[in-house]
Formats: sequence, structure tokens, C-alpha cells
Amino acid sequence: MTVFAVKDHHGTPTLFMDDRPIFTTIYLTVRNFRNPGMDWQPDPHFEQFRDAGFHFYSIELPTRFDDAYDPATGGFRLEAFARLEGLKHYAAVDPQAKFLLRVGVEPRGDESAWIQQHRDQCEVLEARAKGIYATPSYASKIWLKDAAEFIRTLIRYIYEHDLSDHILGYLICGGDSAEWVKIGPMEDWASDYSEPMQQVFRHWLRAKYGTVQALREAWDDPHVDFEQSLVPSPEEQGDADLFLFKDPRKRRRAIDHFQCLASVVASDIDFLCGVAKEACHREHLAGVFYGYVQEIVWNNGFFGQRLADADVAHAAGARSGHAGLKQVLQSPNVDFLSSPYSYGFRGVGGEGAFMSPQESVRRAGKLWVSEEDMRTHLWPPDSFYGQTRNTRETGEVLKRQMANLITHGAGAWWCDWGKPAGGAFAEPELMQLFQRSLEIGRHHLTLPERTSAAQVAVVIDAESAFYRSTLNNFDIPSWRNHAWGIVRMGAPADVILLSDLLEGRTREYKFYFLANTVHFSAHERETLKSVLRRDGKLALWVYAPGFVDEELSVDYCHDITGIKLRMTPRQWGVNIFLSNFEHPVTQHLPTSTFWGTDMRLGPLFTVDDPNVVTLGTAVINQGRCEPGFVIRQNSEWASVYSAAPNIPPGVLRELARHAGVHIFNESEDVMYADRAYVALHTVRAGEKTIRLPHRADVWEVYSNRQVGRDCVEFSDHMDAGTTHLYYYGPAPGP
Repeated sequence: MTVFAVKDHHGTPTLFMDDRPIFTTIYLTVRNFRNPGMDWQPDPHFEQFRDAGFHFYSIELPTRFDDAYDPATGGFRLEAFARLEGLKHYAAVDPQAKFLLRVGVEPRGDESAWIQQHRDQCEVLEARAKGIYATPSYASKIWLKDAAEFIRTLIRYIYEHDLSDHILGYLICGGDSAEWVKIGPMEDWASDYSEPMQQVFRHWLRAKYGTVQALREAWDDPHVDFEQSLVPSPEEQGDADLFLFKDPRKRRRAIDHFQCLASVVASDIDFLCGVAKEACHREHLAGVFYGYVQEIVWNNGFFGQRLADADVAHAAGARSGHAGLKQVLQSPNVDFLSSPYSYGFRGVGGEGAFMSPQESVRRAGKLWVSEEDMRTHLWPPDSFYGQTRNTRETGEVLKRQMANLITHGAGAWWCDWGKPAGGAFAEPELMQLFQRSLEIGRHHLTLPERTSAAQVAVVIDAESAFYRSTLNNFDIPSWRNHAWGIVRMGAPADVILLSDLLEGRTREYKFYFLANTVHFSAHERETLKSVLRRDGKLALWVYAPGFVDEELSVDYCHDITGIKLRMTPRQWGVNIFLSNFEHPVTQHLPTSTFWGTDMRLGPLFTVDDPNVVTLGTAVINQGRCEPGFVIRQNSEWASVYSAAPNIPPGVLRELARHAGVHIFNESEDVMYADRAYVALHTVRAGEKTIRLPHRADVWEVYSNRQVGRDCVEFSDHMDAGTTHLYYYGPAPGP
């Protein structure tokens, strides 16, 4: 029996098959399992991926929860899983085949027998919700018990029918689109008013506050008690007190609800993955789509789904339940996490980041497996999502994505659902690229040091959205900053959770970009100052750092940043231009360096501090021009403040340089790098120069060209919209 596990390998969590590390590359095929009425058909695309070196595959489980549920007994019919025998057809084509099963654990819709029996266990949304289908509440103990039995029955069938040696693992899927997010957050609809959630919230509040008196003081409500319906109203969930911000003295009820929901979702994931791990004797993997905390600022309006009047103004983060990432990362039952790669800028010239703070995932010992649901030129026209237009573009984006995976020690599956019969990559040139990429990935496993090389940390607070309105006015431009700025600064950056930084689970960095950190307790401020204010570190703060503690106060911003801010209780867009070109950070930047947003931020913040150097000016309401980009330089640390988000790559690069970070490249192309590889994906053609952290021979690995010999700097010509991946590690190369 083959046993799969995720273990450390040269500093990075890696898939092991028995005692052998494996580069995690998976082909997701849809040809024979999605349509129950279709007879088995030969699958040429499966064979093409096999011949390119793939032996791991993924399918959506052909038996849904509702297909197997027996309302008479409340159990699950073992024979309902018979379609899994089709795995043996694939195993005959590839005897080495191992399958990752996508296991949906929710009953769904009014036709579901389970839903009909358990209406009182279903999620309840606010009255204005429309066009929805019934699903269980995340808090339902009855659903959780039955979902666990569904998983056990599935895995029992697999073992009893000699299929277990064909299984790689189980992707446990909940919520809409299998991603542990329900429809409500995507439409800014408040929930969950079901009795199961009310009960769980009461229990959670008792554990947090202990006594009714403590609850009343925290909620500033002399009449509340634990026996009431406590889930906050839609108004309480959505309202803010000072434009974008909730005052915790008035909104603790909503903040507690969001925290409880995140904990419930994380607990469900831990429990159900634990059920899968126990049922398979820990021989297979278990994982989830989860932790989209740097991405889940979009909504159904972004995706163009369901309703013509779908919401566009709100972010899904606070209501999504994904803020429980810290809890999921601590689970011994979760081997891997996944998401589609970023929707921010997928097309040629863009980038393919992960939706989670990937370095926190890596340091927690979990494998990141990216869902590469790339819309290639072989998809139907107008498939959107950065769809490529021809074979060349598809190949260059494919190489870009491979470079991202390799330099982050991650794995992936490639989705072949662009046509009814598959074939999203069905061209010889693309299959050759896959074959070469697998060779490079396997070579990466041989490197003696596979840890991150980043000296820059981008810090994400998973709970930031709890303290703000659900409007995405700040979230959207902040999200854009990754694709437009961070990956183009010329130095690799790790994305980490604020909780990991505060609790000592990160390594040291030279430059910390604190992207959305609006809330700290007094203790957390002191802890963070002890981390940042030493050893020459530089911290970059954006918009309203630390504005929220037990109340809203600009004094908290001064305490955490060391920079005195002025608050204007108005809302407007904020844009910044450089106004001082005498400082080392700005002296080489173009005069036309501007950034900011015309989405309304409020309140507005500018700088009022004689102890700083003003580098840039913010233009805000009434055409006011006030200091908005400043640096405070101390002998042991530096603090930089920007009143507006979406900071351009040149500014980030010069801040990194000022902090002593190694700069690989200055062309402002998308760049990924680790200790042995560096990649560029271009917008503009030209001669590209890369400076290495040490002397090395250099090869471009897709073309097998040596481009440098015993060098610390090399140049290479690149056309627009192309990707080069360079190896500069210990010889020999791949």
C-alpha cells in the first residue's frame, strides 16, 4: 500500500510518496465523471498528460452527498459510490495513476431529501436575500455528523473495492463552489440566523466572556443575556461608525459574530479532514480550499454570477469564514490548502499569486497546491479571467505559473474543463512545456536549501475586515497592490499572517510592508514594536495603521508607527505625488510617480509631525495638499507611512534598497526568486539585467541556454509578454 504524507524536505513542506519526495503536479480531468449518463470514453488528454510525466490526477467525486443519502435510514448507501470503479479504467491506461478526489460534503437545494428532513438545520439569511438555494448551516451538528458519515462511507467503499491504492487524497469541499464560502458574503447578505448558529454563538460567547455582566459590558448593552437570539442584525453587521470603521465600543457584537463564524468554519474543516484521515488510516492526504485572506475582497458583481444586479460595492471577507486560517494551519488533520490563483491580473504581463499568505502556510508545515484554472486560447471565446489568445501566450503564462510554483515550493493541479470533452492544453508545444516543467520541478527537490530567500515580508491581518464596514473601498486598491507593485519591485516577498508575526512564528526580514493592519491591542502594539524597532528594519504602513483598539483613535496610529497623523473626519479619494527628490528613497524615481485611489476612503489621514522627512504629498478633499508619504529614520529602525494604498513598484523597490534588501532586477517586470531560481515575466521588450546574491553560472532552463558564467550580474534580451526562468544554484542544472 502506497502511503502519502506531507513532510519537510530541505526546508519546505513536500509531498512524499512512501519515502520519496514528489513534485506535486496533478491533471484535473472531467471527461468521464461529470455526466452520469455518459458511457466510458477514451480520454486522449489523460494520455497526453501521462506521457508528459503526470501520474497524479484529480476528479470531482461522481457521487454527491444527495446521491448517496438514504432518507429512510439517515445513512448513506454504499453502492451509490459504484461509479468510482471507473478509476480502474484510468489505472489501466496509467498503472501509476493516483487520484485526488474532490469530495462535496453538503446537501443542496429544495430537492435534497436531507434538506427536506432538516429545514431547521439550514442556513438562514436576511430577508432581502434572493435567488439562493438551501444549504446546511456551518454550525449544524446534525449536518456535520452526516457529512462525516458520508466521508466514512466513501472511504469504506474505496477500501472494500480495492481502490485505495489508486488514491492520493481528498479535497474536502464545503460552501459554494467547493471553497468554504457561501453565497451570502458574495452578495453582502447577512446571516446566519438559524437556530444551530444561534446556539453555537451563545456557547462561543460563554466561553469568551464567562458571565452575563462581562458580556453586557463588552457589548455596551445592559439588557443582553446568553439566552437571547444573539446573531447581530443585518444593520449591526454592516454598519460602521466613522465612515469605513466600526467603533468596537459600539460594534463588539458584530465583531464577535465574525470571529465566531471564522472559528466555526475552521473547526468544521479540522473535524472533517480528521474524519478523512482516520478513515484512510492516514495513508492519504486531506485538504481544503481555504484561507483566501489576501484575495477575498471581490463579490458576485466581480464574477458576473447569478443576478444582473449582483453586488459590486462590498467585500466578502468579514462574512466569509476564511479568517480562521490560523486555526486551520494549526490542525494536524489538514495536509494541504488550495485556491485558484489570483484573479487580480491573470493575463499576459500579469502575475499568478496565491490567495493565501503562502509563507505562513509553508511555515505551518502545510503544502500549498494551486488550482491552475487557466483560461487558455482553446477555451470558448470570451472566457474572461485573463484568457490567452494563442499558443504562444498560453505557453508564456504557463511558464510564468510554473516559475511561481517552483520558487515558492508549491504544487498545483491544472483544470481541463474548458470544453465539454476537455483539451484546454491539447497542443504538442504545450505538452512539451509541461514535460520540461516537471523535469525542473523534480530538479528543485534535489536542492540542499529550499527555504524562501525573501528579505521582504508583506503582512496580512486575517481579521482586519471585522473592524471595518463591508465596503471594499480600501480593500480593492490594497488587493491590486500585489499584482501592480509588490511582485514588480525586483525583490521576492513573503506574504505572512500578522498573527504569525506577533506570536513569533516568522523568521527575520529587513523590510515589512504592513498592508491592512488597522487593529491592534495595546499588548500587540508593544509586541510588534519590539519586533520592528531594531536591527535596521524598515516598516511601511498604509492608510490607517492601528487606528482601532478599544476605540477609534489617531493616537494609536502614532504609537504603532512612531509618526503623528492628522485625522480629517471626511471621506474622499487619496492620491499621492512625490514632492521631495533629495532623499535616497526618491532621488532616482521619475517625477511622474503617483499612486492612490479615487474610491472613497474615510476618515482621511495625513501627516503632522516635525520629526519626519516628507517624501510625497497627498491630495485629498477640497484639493488639500498635505504630507502623505513620509519617513521617520532612527538609528536602529525606520518607519514609513503612505496615506494611500497601491504603492508603485519603483517606490517599493527604493524602500527595499534603503532597508538593505538585495535587489535582483529593476525593470519592473513580474519577478519570482528563491535561492536557486529567478524568473521574469515581461510587459515590455528589452535587455533585462539580473543581479544575483552570489557568484554563479546561470542557465535559462526552458531554452537550455547558458546566459552567464561565474557572474554576479547577467543580461538577457526578452520579448514582450514572455517568461524566462533562470537557474543560478549549485551545478548541475536541470
